[in-house]
Amino acid sequence: MHDDHEEEDYRLDYDHVEIDHDSDNKEIKGHDFNPVEEGSALHLEIHRAVDELGKYALELELIPENPLSKDDFKKFIDEIMRKPTMACLENGADIIGHVKSMLIVGDHGSIMSSIVDENKPTKITDAVEIDTIDDAILVLHIIVHGIWDDEIRKLTLPLIEEICSQWEMEYKILADYYDTEKSIAHHELPDQ
Repeated sequence: MHDDHEEEDYRLDYDHVEIDHDSDNKEIKGHDFNPVEEGSALHLEIHRAVDELGKYALELELIPENPLSKDDFKKFIDEIMRKPTMACLENGADIIGHVKSMLIVGDHGSIMSSIVDENKPTKITDAVEIDTIDDAILVLHIIVHGIWDDEIRKLTLPLIEEICSQWEMEYKILADYYDTEKSIAHHELPDQ
């Protein structure tokens, strides 16, 4: 009689693990440099490179020259999401992964918006308790297939400026996230 575990070629099976690679939850579980371990930083980088997904995120403080109604702010949000999305599609992106935003209105709630198909209306979930907005934070995420982060950024930033100007909206960039290098070659396994 023998112990099956001693003679088997024991291999961990990660197929049962499901991870939302585009989730806002950035907690990485597992060894960061294990390319086959679901959830490791290197595995996620490989996943992105293979899928050819470009990602760009921007956080803006928005201050309208005159307070805007919540309904007008929703129109502004739709435009500030849709125009960069269409610019990406017109300049090499072939599929929308996910374009989403969250407008945070202080302690008054938020408006969540999402585009997964450019031919459908923007999905907007309004949880703002006031009717007029004079200051807000907008977090915008653009994920598309076919172009890289730096190209998405190059297409998006001028449109942000143009749209804010048309809406008489003062804005300040609080955070600007994009990868300048898409190659995974800069990832090396640590010396054992």
